[in-house]
Amino acid sequence: MPRKPFVGGNWKSNGTIDSAKELCRSLTSGSAAYRNKVDVVMCPIIPQMSLVSKFVRKSPLRVGAQNVSATGEGAFTGEVSAGQLKDSGIQWTLIGHSERRTKYGETDAVTADKIAQCQEAGVSVIFCIGELLEEREAGKTDEVNKRMMDAVYSKIKDWKKVVIAYEPVWAIGTGKVATPEQAQDAHAAIRKMISSAVSEEVAESVRILYGGSVTADNCKELIGKPDIDGFLVGGASLKPTFTDIVTACVPAIPLKKPKFMKIDGVEPAARGVNIYAKVVKAASKVEGSEDLMEVVVGDDTALVTLSVRDDRVKVCEVGKSLRIQNAHVAMIKGYIRVTVDKWAALKLAEADDEVASVNEKKDMSGVEYELTKN
Repeated sequence: MPRKPFVGGNWKSNGTIDSAKELCRSLTSGSAAYRNKVDVVMCPIIPQMSLVSKFVRKSPLRVGAQNVSATGEGAFTGEVSAGQLKDSGIQWTLIGHSERRTKYGETDAVTADKIAQCQEAGVSVIFCIGELLEEREAGKTDEVNKRMMDAVYSKIKDWKKVVIAYEPVWAIGTGKVATPEQAQDAHAAIRKMISSAVSEEVAESVRILYGGSVTADNCKELIGKPDIDGFLVGGASLKPTFTDIVTACVPAIPLKKPKFMKIDGVEPAARGVNIYAKVVKAASKVEGSEDLMEVVVGDDTALVTLSVRDDRVKVCEVGKSLRIQNAHVAMIKGYIRVTVDKWAALKLAEADDEVASVNEKKDMSGVEYELTKN
């Protein structure tokens, strides 16, 4: 099962109510491109969380906190508990961000306590890990990430409520970005750690994000790596181009070999299509059909797969040019079907009609085209 991409926006201590409102307007206007395809959580400052939640309530965007208390409710001045976040309708929070670790002294033990509080309250967590520059230069990236992960395994009961964010500290806000290869290596190592410490099933399902000077310009190459499942974005999440980062994570629809089926009544469709094409692949039987064959033909523009009954496939020899009249073309689930049925004429082309060359790099059978009547 593929992992659903995830993008988090950490606003840090930035913004006013007016700027938050304007940013939400920009982000929600482009949400149709990623709705149900990418999970998106924005983390504004605490005073704005309720207001931002209202701004985005009709969109797929969700709101999270930047921090949470390691304790429950009580005499803890200045703290906000996981239960209080939940009670306020906030379902996500960051834990372990490098700025909390390095500037406010949060230890691995504190992050573990925070995760325990969130697990008990049912609040989902974006758990941040990552090494300092001197630790990377000393070759300790995996060692640091393992230490941070080891601290929290015993606290996590529901891994569906945990997302890991690998953020090399030396790349946060510096303009420096780990190369796609460096990021992939770190992510693969983290996944392997989780597999050893918890289970292979959890390791394969947990989402691991990359964070560290992510922008609309560098995100596409990073998201192409197999173990990078999205991003935790800092400064760039405060800009309208944040939507470009999110849409870059929308999974591509894989092309699959089409299955031929009855096409009566399928629209849009067109009859009366004439084709001159050269046979480039020998006829083969369509699985599950007694007499339906498929033949790949093409010209200098592209390839296409024909559906042909086996009693008419005799002339479909590789290298021969065909002249097809009155073929039936239909769009079925995103694929073009060209059918040579009983109303179509199929014969070898005359010498003057022979196709000189075939473009074998482009297969039209799997490309979506709108078929319209002339």
